Amino acid sequence: MSESSFKLKVVTPDQIFFEGDTVSVVAPGSVGYLGVLKNHAPLVTTLGKGNLTFRDAAGESKVFKVEGGFLEVLKNRVLVLTDKVGDVA
Repeated sequence: MSESSFKLKVVTPDQIFFEGDTVSVVAPGSVGYLGVLKNHAPLVTTLGKGNLTFRDAAGESKVFKVEGGFLEVLKNRVLVLTDKVGDVA
């Protein structure tokens, strides 16, 4: 893990969709998109439908569609719980 990265875990009821190091996350909060970087303050929020975008430790951006859920930020770990996640059409 690099100095600017933190752990991201995206979980559905059926699987762990993604687990790894990332340097930024942009998620569809229920009242608008929100961004997370390393050392973000603790946070729990609901998610709306939209694109979950993150940049991995190698600098590659990835975009997936989520169908709502919850996002938790705590001690340089981000947990996304969602009913459904998939590729952007």
